[in-house]
Amino acid sequence: MVINSTDPTFLNGSFRHFIWSSRRNRSYLIMATVCSLTLFFVFKLFYPYPNMVMDSYVYIKAMAQNLGANSYPIGYSKFLQLFSLFSRSTTLLVWFQYLFLEFACLLLFFSLLFFFRPGKWASIALFVFLFFNPLLFYISNFIMADALFTTLSLLWLVQLIWIVGRPKSYMIIVHALILVLAFTIRYNALYYPIAATFVLLLSRLRPLLKVAGIALQFTLVGLFIFYTSLQMEQLTGVRQFSPFGGWKMANNALYMYEHVSVKRNDPIPARFSRLDEMVRRNFHGWHVTDDLLDYFSRPTGSLYMVDYQSSPLIRYMDQKYGSDTVFLNFKKWGPMGAYCGEYGSYLVCKYPLQYVRYFVWPNLIRYFAPPTEIFWYPSPYYLRDDAIGQIASQWFRLHTLSVDQSYIDFRNSVLSPYPIIIAIVHVIFIASVVGFFLFRGHKKVMKPVFNIVLAVACVWICDLLFSVSAAAVVLRYQIFVMILEFAFAVQFIDYICRNDEGPVKQ
Repeated sequence: MVINSTDPTFLNGSFRHFIWSSRRNRSYLIMATVCSLTLFFVFKLFYPYPNMVMDSYVYIKAMAQNLGANSYPIGYSKFLQLFSLFSRSTTLLVWFQYLFLEFACLLLFFSLLFFFRPGKWASIALFVFLFFNPLLFYISNFIMADALFTTLSLLWLVQLIWIVGRPKSYMIIVHALILVLAFTIRYNALYYPIAATFVLLLSRLRPLLKVAGIALQFTLVGLFIFYTSLQMEQLTGVRQFSPFGGWKMANNALYMYEHVSVKRNDPIPARFSRLDEMVRRNFHGWHVTDDLLDYFSRPTGSLYMVDYQSSPLIRYMDQKYGSDTVFLNFKKWGPMGAYCGEYGSYLVCKYPLQYVRYFVWPNLIRYFAPPTEIFWYPSPYYLRDDAIGQIASQWFRLHTLSVDQSYIDFRNSVLSPYPIIIAIVHVIFIASVVGFFLFRGHKKVMKPVFNIVLAVACVWICDLLFSVSAAAVVLRYQIFVMILEFAFAVQFIDYICRNDEGPVKQ
């Protein structure tokens, strides 16, 4: 990592010139291109079909029916719709997802080289991690939002780095557009505007541009929320932003309430009494359980949203609106989502300490070693034959997703160590940040470089708080933060190794 430089032109040269004027950087660019194309070509020889799980069919159904809103954010369905204007080939689709992801990795790689100037070993380690990482092959092969969301998140991170390191006025527009696109793909981006606000305030932009950048991002996100709420009102009869968010809130609360309801019988508001009675009755007798720390549990932290046989939330919905066979019937699933959000919020506010103990704490452990989830399911290799499966097969002209069982076993073997790998990356990242400050990094590096460190720390803290308090923590949701942590841990370790004065003595 570079320390204070006496060269006044340092960091002022063209980024394009920085890449092309250096023989080493040109070699990295060529190798990244060749390796990405070659490795994914070989990968597709063994896995010629895309992978799909239930989420995939939900996205495809919304795309085929041209819905304006969906149980998940509508952005990925619109992306599929746009891509289908050019081709309905799933091979081209997953190729595009992979190459777009690697493009974002390439921008991150060279941006870090430009601002941090790491040593040779650090550059090689980061290069291998970004361009030889099998997890990126497998996630890109899913018809699902994860690869695209990771790509947009990396592009958002790169833009933040440049806003802090070498700001230009046009960047606030590019940043806002990338941020809102990520938000339309997955609501995990809910914290992005908060982190970005801190970063914009940290930048050297003129005060008026800082205010404009902050206002623009919130305006675009607000417009999308308003549009989605109108679409949801048409579909469900209730104006709300995300029924899924309401279901998720109640689901999370019930993981806590399972441990509380059998011990307490506090009065509850009348509007929740009927549902609460069903929930308590469910917990007082024999019931299906889901341990958040059971890494082989199929619901993966979403039991009360997906288990149609045992979830008291779903049973109450069927009693109130009537049961049917329509998959995700918005006429009842949507209004129930709003009601679930109120009920879940009530429980969390009533038992905050219990919520931390029984949901946040296990989720924190999952954050540091996330379950592999879909990466050990057999379902991605089987095409559903029901109504939603027929929509997918007809739209993409698919007849099978099957591959040889030995390749499925190989996938499981390759990806099963990732929870441990991510746990190690987490620990190394935190230790390297501490080491960076102990070795006076905050005093020695150039101000733009240190501000980038602060920006990354802000993004990481926001991701941690959001994930453990509200989100489902699984491997595919952790890819972005895994890349962020590894990339910057390498920079911090490189600085520590090249620092010759030792840590601060107390």
